[in-house]
Amino acid sequence: MPTISQTPGKPNRLGEATRAKIIDAAIAVLAENGFADFTMQAVASRADVVYGNLTHHCPSRDKLIEAMLEAILERYGARFDAFAASLDNTDASQVRKLVTWLIDDSVDPETAPVFLELWAMSTHNPMVADGLAALYDGAVESCMRSLGVLPQSPKARRLRDTLYLLGTVLEGSSSIFYNRTRSGEIYEGFRREAIEILVTVLEQRLAEAKDETP
Repeated sequence: MPTISQTPGKPNRLGEATRAKIIDAAIAVLAENGFADFTMQAVASRADVVYGNLTHHCPSRDKLIEAMLEAILERYGARFDAFAASLDNTDASQVRKLVTWLIDDSVDPETAPVFLELWAMSTHNPMVADGLAALYDGAVESCMRSLGVLPQSPKARRLRDTLYLLGTVLEGSSSIFYNRTRSGEIYEGFRREAIEILVTVLEQRLAEAKDETP
C-alpha cells in the first residue's frame, strides 16, 4: 500500500520520473521544515534537481503547492479508501475497527506532520482549504458506504454529523499529541476514552440509519 511519501508505480518517461521526484521532495520538505520554510530552493535541493528543472515542471510556488496537494490528497484518499473497503458492514465490531484506525492514524508519523502543515496553510490558502474539505467529505461518504449506509439516505444525517465530529476529534488529537509522548498516561487515557465514547455514539447512529421503520 503506498504511503503519502511514496510515488506508486514506475514512471515510464524521464519527465514523469522527475516530476514525481519533485513532488516527493516537496512533501518531505513540508513535513520536515514546515510551511514557513517551504521554498522552491529547498525542494529543488531535496529533489537533487537544478532550479530550472523544478520551475519547468512547477513554474511557481503556487503551482508547486497545487501539485503537491493533489498528490497528498490522492495518495491519502486511496490509502483510506483501501482501509474502508476492508470493513465488513455485517460485523458489529467494524465500528470499533474504524474508530481505532482513524484515531491511531491521526498521530501516525507518516501522515500527521504533513496534515498539520496543510491545516496551517488552509487558513490563508483557499485552494488548500477546498482540497482538505473535499478529502473529508469523501472520507465521510466512504465511511458511511463501508458501514452499509447510503450517504443520501434521510436517516443517515445524524450518522454523517457524528462522522464529522469524529473528524474534529482526529484533527485535535494530531495537534495536541503528535509532538508529545504517546506512551504515557495522558495519551493512553485520551485514546481509550475517545474510542469508547465514539464507538458507542457511532453504533447508535448506525443503528438509527439502518432502521427500516418508516
